[in-house]
Amino acid sequence: MKKKIELIHFSTLKEYCEGINIPSPRHHDYDVRSFQENMKTVHHKMSLHKHEFYALALKLEGSGYTKTGNYSTKNLEATLFFNSPYQITYWDILPDWEGYYIMFTEDFYIEKNPTAQIGQEFPFLLVDNTIPLDIAKEDIPTFLSIFKEAFNEYNSGADFNKEIIYHHTKALLYKAARLFKKQINESELQFTQRDGDIILVSRFKNQIETSFHPGQSFENAEPHKVQFYADRLSVHPNHLNALCKRITSHSASELIYKHILSLAKSRLVNTDKSVKEIAFELYYNYPNHFAKFFKKQTGMTPGTFRK
Repeated sequence: MKKKIELIHFSTLKEYCEGINIPSPRHHDYDVRSFQENMKTVHHKMSLHKHEFYALALKLEGSGYTKTGNYSTKNLEATLFFNSPYQITYWDILPDWEGYYIMFTEDFYIEKNPTAQIGQEFPFLLVDNTIPLDIAKEDIPTFLSIFKEAFNEYNSGADFNKEIIYHHTKALLYKAARLFKKQINESELQFTQRDGDIILVSRFKNQIETSFHPGQSFENAEPHKVQFYADRLSVHPNHLNALCKRITSHSASELIYKHILSLAKSRLVNTDKSVKEIAFELYYNYPNHFAKFFKKQTGMTPGTFRK
């Protein structure tokens, strides 16, 4: 009988760093490293795994390869490559890698703009589009300087370094988008090995994001319910729930609640709107239902969290 390969799932950056055997990150929602600093301890061969955050990496040199989805860095020299939440990844490398990477959660990305949709802004980050990009010699200094700036900011501990790293990350994403458009033909985006289940879960996550955009009208808090999204995606809610559980290790309702909680925390911290206003913006018909949900998820009331 063929031995079943275990797929490791990392929910947090801390878990991920422990899992690949490098020091814990300084922050829970973003991390900036050089490959050189990891090489002494990192597992040089890492089996199949997935995680719940985004990564941008610049590989300048190094033997071996990393593979994400259907694409590998094998035989590539200076390379920009990516990871998105729930992609299956593995690597087999030698301790000679040079370069930098930035990892960040969705919360990090939307903190400054709660309505931002990273998948729509940067389609190359979608689970079926993350193709490693060759970087021409003349373009290396541009990418390298931004990664270095982010790396130095991360290690400086100076005021506003998170904000500066955020803007460096956005600059890298836009430059990567430009490079992607230049290198990849539309025909190459139609992959024969697409995983339809992963695509469906990605669509579900996008539906969650768009359903909480301001100015919409719903009855009975529909965006909180799995049935609402199942109807939009033309699938049975049990099927959607099973796919989410298998691919993300979270149920469909947990993914919905996670997004609501992220938006709620951001608005409590970054705006002076009342708890009642935030509750209505998140399509709760009754503010006390929002307060009950928030306390169940965090162990504290919205007002206590804001303080």
